[in-house]
Amino acid sequence: MRIAAFILTIVLATGILMGGVVLLVLQGNSENPAWIFAQTLAMIPFVYGPLTIGSFRAYWDVAGSEESRRYFRRVVSIVIGLEGVAAVITVVCAVATSSAPLIPIVFIGTGAILTAVALLVGPVAYRYDRAHPRPQQEWVAIEPTEIRRKIVTVAVTFVGVLALGLVGLGVLSAVVPRSLSLLQVLIFALSFACIAGGGVALFSTLPWNRRLRDVTDRDPARLRRIAKVVVRKKPGELDPQDMTAAARYAAVISITMSFQLAYLVLLYAGIVLQQVNTLQEGIGDSFSIILIVILVAVLVVILPLQVVRIRRARRYVTEHAAGLNESAVV
Repeated sequence: MRIAAFILTIVLATGILMGGVVLLVLQGNSENPAWIFAQTLAMIPFVYGPLTIGSFRAYWDVAGSEESRRYFRRVVSIVIGLEGVAAVITVVCAVATSSAPLIPIVFIGTGAILTAVALLVGPVAYRYDRAHPRPQQEWVAIEPTEIRRKIVTVAVTFVGVLALGLVGLGVLSAVVPRSLSLLQVLIFALSFACIAGGGVALFSTLPWNRRLRDVTDRDPARLRRIAKVVVRKKPGELDPQDMTAAARYAAVISITMSFQLAYLVLLYAGIVLQQVNTLQEGIGDSFSIILIVILVAVLVVILPLQVVRIRRARRYVTEHAAGLNESAVV
């Protein structure tokens, strides 16, 4: 039920974004890819901002303490602030390109409605989850066999989608003369395989994310306090109960972040490959180059940071291994 709800939410969010892109194409008045990119980028806070609020409210006990309530208010403030910036960008782009006023009205209105829905549905989902808890069981570390199985699943997905892409696009290029070159077929197939493999890697972390939530008793303030000590190496005092939770958090987060990093690399690789293919076709040169530079720059910043945090978490597990074996239920 929970996994189905997650998949449905992601599909709906993606569908809304795709609908926004279609609206831009139909109602927009600019052939400059930079303006289209800016307007598309502005849609993200309107969709994934409310999704963040709703998910946070549904999965975490934000009313458990004053610190948790304050943390949730901060999250809401950040999301609303990003939506405000996105609204300004949307209006500026519409005015600059003389696009139909329908675009900013729909985008901003959608963001406002989704935010209101998230604030209403989140608490309902949380109460439902509390009313239908999973059976409690003794905490156990993630088994190496489980990790290997998920890695194999990602690899099989990558190879399978690559093979299907090569066959399907190869048939298309053979049936439709001069539609795709051999190099384009390879690039497209690789990009699809990267994105699909990345999606499976991210999906694989869902059960581990539930472990993180259970280890910290659904308390976002406690999770934040533990994360500061484990992955950010910031000074902080942890009580004995938090020390046990921190050791278990480190054991899970070191694996979860590795899969999330794999997702990010594969996703960006897929997008970059698509832009390389666009450059080969000779269309949207400046936009594709700018996007590739941005994606590479983001990876250059994020990759070392995440690797350092993963190593810190692994080191914390090694130094506090005794805390993993203390009796507790999750």
